Amino acid sequence: MSEMKSLKDWNEEYVEVRLFKDGGRYSRDVFVAVNGEGCLIKRGEPVRIKRKFARVLEQSDLQDRLAQGLMEAGERDFERMRREM
Repeated sequence: MSEMKSLKDWNEEYVEVRLFKDGGRYSRDVFVAVNGEGCLIKRGEPVRIKRKFARVLEQSDLQDRLAQGLMEAGERDFERMRREM
């Protein structure tokens, strides 16, 4: 039980993050929610948020990169098959 409590405490600690900001797609602040608790994260400047929210951002970024890799592999496969026809 104490191990679960320490994990909960660890997730509640504040960490600093800085989200990329540009003038287009990445210009709006980002809303993140975990188990009914949410926060709005400002882009382009360092902000302190609970670790649980930062972990959601990290996991989302990882999934985006994995999806991009799959799409690129699919495009390569398609081009290879098209050349072979």
